Amino acid sequence: MSISYIKKIISAGTFAALATSASAEDVTIGYSVFWGTNPFLVTMVNGAEAAAAEWADKGYDIDVVVTNGGDDDKSRQVNDLEDLFAQGVDGLLIFPGDSVMVGEPISNLYNASNLPVVVTDIGIRKGEITSLVITDNLAGGMLAAEEMARIVPAGSKVITLDYAPTNDNAQLRQQGFEERAAELGLIVLEEAAMPPAMTLDNGRNVMEDLLVSEPDIAGVFSFNQVVLQGAYAALEGADRVGEVKLVGFDLDPVSWQMVRDGKIDALVVQDPYAMGFTGLNQVMAAITGAETQEFIGLDTKLLVAANAVDFANDPQVTGE
Repeated sequence: MSISYIKKIISAGTFAALATSASAEDVTIGYSVFWGTNPFLVTMVNGAEAAAAEWADKGYDIDVVVTNGGDDDKSRQVNDLEDLFAQGVDGLLIFPGDSVMVGEPISNLYNASNLPVVVTDIGIRKGEITSLVITDNLAGGMLAAEEMARIVPAGSKVITLDYAPTNDNAQLRQQGFEERAAELGLIVLEEAAMPPAMTLDNGRNVMEDLLVSEPDIAGVFSFNQVVLQGAYAALEGADRVGEVKLVGFDLDPVSWQMVRDGKIDALVVQDPYAMGFTGLNQVMAAITGAETQEFIGLDTKLLVAANAVDFANDPQVTGE
């Protein structure tokens, strides 16, 4: 992905203001990332670090301090936020694991000290932020529903695997999928609740139960590709591969290959590199007194077997 493409996300006037306001200065920006080993998040951090490198040409030496957030342990991100604040960061980027849990340290620490806070994806329910850089998740859910309606028979039963009731982005994806699926004539069942962890094992276990409770289910929608990988494992174990269509969100090397092989039917793909790149520039805009944007929405693309080759060089696939 070219830097020139990403720069279009922020107006040319903003970039001009950033360039003219810069002077030689060291800046430390904390990046609190939940589940930071996931390719989506690795790509997001790479985008932020690429933006930081460009600021060297403007006279700024930016140190991006990244914390991992604990993978399955959402409470650890609260400690990470406290640690970053104690280190004296000049601004904060955050990919929250939970829209509720991170609100207290953001409000009590960062807001209280008037530090800029930019959220890259998901959103938060408490605290003031400078900018939210996020995918249009409602539209992404609708895109998933349209593909589902294309590949299952009219009037089929479909269901959402829900493991993230306190993640605003996931709930918007569910809303978009379920409302659009109903509009297109599908029978939308009540969500299948699962443990609040996006793991392959949880996806497999819930799918195994679903095949018993709803044997005529025709389509499953998941907010996350790893959960969908688990759902496929359950279908394989039950010898029902191909009978239940799988559509989800996000991308990694394994899921890309599964789409290419026809094991996962479709994935809605986000642009985490642009999120990180744009997010860091928004933090620096606030620090340098330039114009910031309260909301920046990014589009999605649909990955299916027929166009899988077009995504082969996506950073979430290559890891670069």
